[in-house]
Amino acid sequence: MLQVEGLAKRYGEVLGLRDLTVKVDEGECLVLLGRNGAGKTTALRCMAGVLLPSAGTVRVDGINAADDPAAVRALVGLMPEVPGLYERMSARAYLDHFGAIYGLEPLLRRRRIDELLETFELTDAGDRWLGTFSKGMRQKVALIRATLHRPRLVLADEPTSALDPDSARRAWIYLKDLQKDGCGLVICTHSMEEAEHMAGEIGIMSDGRALAVGSLDKLRRRSGLKRRRVMRELPTLQDIYLSIVGNLGSNHDGLAETRTA
Repeated sequence: MLQVEGLAKRYGEVLGLRDLTVKVDEGECLVLLGRNGAGKTTALRCMAGVLLPSAGTVRVDGINAADDPAAVRALVGLMPEVPGLYERMSARAYLDHFGAIYGLEPLLRRRRIDELLETFELTDAGDRWLGTFSKGMRQKVALIRATLHRPRLVLADEPTSALDPDSARRAWIYLKDLQKDGCGLVICTHSMEEAEHMAGEIGIMSDGRALAVGSLDKLRRRSGLKRRRVMRELPTLQDIYLSIVGNLGSNHDGLAETRTA
């Protein structure tokens, strides 16, 4: 579904993304972890065809994003960290507007809008202006907007950062259901618990580079961490992340492996 090879993005003299190679199959989820400024958001925007990379290729369902960005955007649902909603539109009117842009027929888009507003407990607020919505409500609308057309690939940047625990649980269940239907997911999050719950593979990024990409078990083996003496517990994802990112100075080259397509 998604093939990224040698992806790089330069902003003037700053290299925001360098030599990123990852692959996401149908129904798979890749979670990207890293500090702020690690390159996660830049990677998502390049994958979505919103940013033109300085080097490398992005293919979504076999389509090269540089050759046909419009076709790629039609297959992708991008949920940015900052929703950027039209505050003087109601939620229903806003979603209907984007449903029309996606090419959905009026009856179909109204049905999907009603279903998703109910899923995220926004039915009663559907006719209110978005400018009156809380941060969490805005984030729900952004997730609905990104998935209204049932894209083949969803790219979500901190999709639950403003949500209360119950709303976050609903969002993850919804994303899991999309995954079960064959949708590929790439998610950026700072929540290690959510990453462990969602990810088939995890990419740990720093300074625009993927230091390690693999399943949780693979990352455990590569980290070299042992079971805790008390209760013999396996290392957590947070343990692994801190071990890998903390070894940048001494062991950077040994960790900078990515899975090729």
